[in-house]
Amino acid sequence: MKDLGPARHLLGMKISRHHDKRQLFLSQTDYIGRVLEHFNMQSAKSASTPLPFNLRLSQRDCPTSGSEGEDMKSVPYAPAVSSLMYAMVATRPDISHALGVVSKFMHNPGRSHWNAVKHVFKYLVGTKDHDILFGLNSTSGVVGYTDSDFAGCVDSRKSTTRYCFKFGYGAMSWKSKLQECTTTSTTEVEYVAASDATKEALWLGCLAHTFWQVDSDWAPVVYNDNQGVVALSKNPVHHNASKHIYVRYHFVRDCVI
Repeated sequence: MKDLGPARHLLGMKISRHHDKRQLFLSQTDYIGRVLEHFNMQSAKSASTPLPFNLRLSQRDCPTSGSEGEDMKSVPYAPAVSSLMYAMVATRPDISHALGVVSKFMHNPGRSHWNAVKHVFKYLVGTKDHDILFGLNSTSGVVGYTDSDFAGCVDSRKSTTRYCFKFGYGAMSWKSKLQECTTTSTTEVEYVAASDATKEALWLGCLAHTFWQVDSDWAPVVYNDNQGVVALSKNPVHHNASKHIYVRYHFVRDCVI
C-alpha cells in the first residue's frame, strides 16, 4: 500500500480544498468536457437554462412511422442521457429536472426529445466549470427547499416533486421525480412534495446528529412557498378540498415543531 495523500480525483470528480477557509469544492469539469467531446457538442453555443422555457415534451412526439424510426436509430439518445445522469447524480442538481423529463422517452425517443437533450449539453457548455462548495457558515445546518409543478406531464397529467437540501453552503441531497399519484390542486401537489422532502429531512437530520455532532434539540428546516401547505401541515382538520389526500402523506404533521 502507498499513501498518495489527500484525494484530488475520484470517479470523474475533482476535489479541491481550501484548508485555511475550511472549504471543499467538488466538480466534474473534466468529465463533462469528455462527454461533450464524445457527443461532438463541445463547440455548441451555450444556453442559459437546462431546458427551453415552457417546453412540453410528450409521447405524441415519438416516432410513429418507419422512416422516423430509422432516422432515430442513428441518434445516441440512451448513451447521452446515461452520461448526463452521472453528472446529475454526483455534482449537478441543476439538471435534475431536465433529465427527469428526457429520460421518460428512452424507449422510443423522437427528434424533439433529442433536441431537448442537446439543449442540456448546450447548458453544460457554459456551466461545466461550476462546482459545489462544502463548508460551514454562521447558519450551518440541514436546510431544505421543496417545490413542484402542477400537472406538468402532458401525457399522464401527473406532477413533479422537487427538493434540494443544503448543509452549510453546498447542496448535499436533491431530487426531481414524477409523483406516483395524480393530484387535483396546487396545494395537494405541494403537500405531496413536502411529504417526500420531510422524509429526506429526517434521514439527513440523523446523519447530522451522528457525524457532525449538532445540538440534540436541533432539527432540519424545510421551506415551502405554498401557504395552503403550511396551514394543512399544522391543522389536522379535513377540508373538502383535502380530505381525499392519502393518509401516508399526512405524517408531515407529526414532524412539524
